[in-house]
Amino acid sequence: MARIAIASRLFVVLIAIVGALALGQTLRDYRMSSPAPTEEPPSGALNGASSLAVSNRANCDILARLSPVSAPPLAIADLGNGTKRLTSAEGGYVIDVPSSWLVQAGPFTTPMFGQVHMTSYDPSSIDQRALSAPGMLPPEAGIAVDLQIWRNPTGEAPDRYVDNVVHYHPDGVAVLPGSYVTLAGQQAYQAAIQDEHRFQPGTGPLVVTRQTRLVWVVPMLRPDRYLVVIAQPGESALRHAVEDALKSLRVTKPVVSQMPVTHQRSEIFDQWLNGKSGPIPGRRVEAKLMTYAEAEAAMRGGHDHGLLRIDRDPDELFWLVAVSGGPDLPLPRGGPLRLGSGPPATPTPTAWMLYDMAATNDRGEMTGMSLSSNGTWPPGFDAQPDLCH
Repeated sequence: MARIAIASRLFVVLIAIVGALALGQTLRDYRMSSPAPTEEPPSGALNGASSLAVSNRANCDILARLSPVSAPPLAIADLGNGTKRLTSAEGGYVIDVPSSWLVQAGPFTTPMFGQVHMTSYDPSSIDQRALSAPGMLPPEAGIAVDLQIWRNPTGEAPDRYVDNVVHYHPDGVAVLPGSYVTLAGQQAYQAAIQDEHRFQPGTGPLVVTRQTRLVWVVPMLRPDRYLVVIAQPGESALRHAVEDALKSLRVTKPVVSQMPVTHQRSEIFDQWLNGKSGPIPGRRVEAKLMTYAEAEAAMRGGHDHGLLRIDRDPDELFWLVAVSGGPDLPLPRGGPLRLGSGPPATPTPTAWMLYDMAATNDRGEMTGMSLSSNGTWPPGFDAQPDLCH
């Protein structure tokens, strides 16, 4: 599975790690019933810190008492007729595939949101070194299929939306003419994407390898999402097996996970407001609770240029944290610039930082971190939503 899987999966998941959606009726009610976030800092201090240190000190006691609701993992059931049924509760779909195909919940060992990755072959039997181009499987070896949930924030029709899929693969060149088909009772769009890999050896002519990926864009019960099915190589004789499997496809109402807040605002304040010698002079910290989708958009500065493929539950609760002031904020990666063989230049102190973190679990992944030496506070932070008041 090894080498071909590594290459093909890295290409699938490469361009990195989703708008904002509701976290079930409980969170919607909580947001609507909560007062607007306070923009002006209150009087008083937190653990001896300046009155300007924080504007909202409340922990999320109500959200900490939520009853956990977790979407079931990918379910695989042998139907006894040469096929097995795959049910993605959080993705909102069911499909029957050949029993011999290898199946997992995404291209990596960690399950990805609503995703299925399957191969008709054992990737460990493929010699990666024998491939004419990285990630391009010989058609006679079999076929790899991915089912993924993608955002559709602007409501594009399937035949236009397919253009978004082209450049999620480094070798994607263009969408070939396609057509509408009926899948799961929906008007879906099927097409092929032309991939082209170019390699210039040290000696000899340019080596160009071409291959296609088959793509189906299927509407879901949620109008802001599509199920995107990708099969490669399109030249494989098993493309008909994929088409047969898609005839069994059904879309269902997705199960929305709802988990209680386990990391509170006070933890964040304790981390940043106080040093070994007590309160840090000039330090200001704010933390806002929001969905992962909202946090991811905030880290992009509000611009919707992020990954359309959904890799993590967009309704998962995250803290968006802003910190400014004080002498100990981290410096940009790489440290100060070193000129020649002399000592490194004196770094410009970080004025503020912005990052996010999971509020309901200990998964360490984050959308990102921004460090700046300009200004005194992250632009636009105060206008961000806050589920915790």
